[in-house]
Amino acid sequence: METMNKSYYVEVASSLNPEQLRMMMELEKDAFPGMGAVDEQTLIPLARYGKLLQYWQDLDDRPVAICEILRDYHDVHKAYIFGFYVRSDQQGKGIGKLFLQDILPILKQDQFHKVCLTVNTENKAAIRLYEKMGFAIKETRFDEFGEGEHRYYMEYIIS
Repeated sequence: METMNKSYYVEVASSLNPEQLRMMMELEKDAFPGMGAVDEQTLIPLARYGKLLQYWQDLDDRPVAICEILRDYHDVHKAYIFGFYVRSDQQGKGIGKLFLQDILPILKQDQFHKVCLTVNTENKAAIRLYEKMGFAIKETRFDEFGEGEHRYYMEYIIS
C-alpha cells in the first residue's frame, strides 16, 4: 500500500458552489458508470440536510473519496450510507479502509449507534471491505434499484 506517507483528512461539506457541484457529478459518474449517478437535485439536499463527507489528500485538487450519509427517519440513531466510493484512480491503495476508519468516529460523535448501507451483490471488493470493517450482511434486497439491481443490506454497530 502506498498510502502510508500521505496525509488524508475529512471535510464535511455543508454547501456546494457550481464548480464543486460539477466536480461532484463527475466523481459520481466515475464511481457509478451507467447507473444514473447522483446529480445536483440530490447533491444539494445531501450537503444541506444529510452529511457529505469528502476525503482529501494533501496537494490534490479533488477529493479522493466521498461518503454521503442520511439519518434514518424511523430511528434517529441509525445512519444510512447513501453513497461511498473512492475515486477510480485511487482505488486499490487502502483509501476506502482509511476513510471508513475516519468516518466511524464522526458518526459516533453525531450520536449514531448503528450504520447501514446497501451494496451491489456483485461488488466483491466493497463487500470484502465492509465485512473487514465489521459490517454484517443482514438481508438481500432483490431489484432494489430496478430490475436486476440486487443489493446486500449491511449493518455496523458503533461501540
